[in-house]
Amino acid sequence: MRFAILGSLSTAPASGYDLARQFDMGLGWFWSANHSQIYPELRRLEAEGLIEGAVTTVGEKLEKRVYAITGAGRDDLVSWVTGPPQYRPNRDPERIQLIFSDLTSTSDVRRHLERHLQHYVQRRDMVRRTRDSISEGKHPRVQQRLGGRQPGQQAFTLLLREIAYDGDVERAELEVAWAQRALRALDEYERRHGDATSPGASDRRAESPSRGADSENELASPTARP
Repeated sequence: MRFAILGSLSTAPASGYDLARQFDMGLGWFWSANHSQIYPELRRLEAEGLIEGAVTTVGEKLEKRVYAITGAGRDDLVSWVTGPPQYRPNRDPERIQLIFSDLTSTSDVRRHLERHLQHYVQRRDMVRRTRDSISEGKHPRVQQRLGGRQPGQQAFTLLLREIAYDGDVERAELEVAWAQRALRALDEYERRHGDATSPGASDRRAESPSRGADSENELASPTARP
């Protein structure tokens, strides 16, 4: 979280609200965050001297606190980005759900895979749109970062974003292809064995309350699933 905020502030000063919007607009594809996480982190960074905040007036009366990265904050960010690549822990709830779906039926597994497929088709298409808006010069925050830089620096900034977003598109495409193969494998299983149902699965589904909208794997925003 701290380096996502420092990185965003290395483009331009921003309020907590502005940063939340950045996480929703594009940065959220790579790091999701909400208001309750951002504001405490801003206070910690300010206490460490990595950012500094100043109150500004918007309109006639509205005040907001705008944060800017300090020299120490920039040094901390550069030290981090030049270090070894960082990876998140192996935590994949979707795969855990799938592994233990032998307690249900092939119909349940089919719904799971179809939702997974839909999720990553939507994610792929949305990341593509963000990537294209950057390459077409229509992404406001990236355009702000490019301002005042030499052509070679601008090209380097755009190259890194193209590489990053292409990587996320390809990740999504891998999940789409995997889900399609899994559905074909399930078809073959049903052809050989029928619609297998674990003993008691139907009774458990009948007793379980409907999860309604929570069961839909909709991708409403970049923060839906990192």
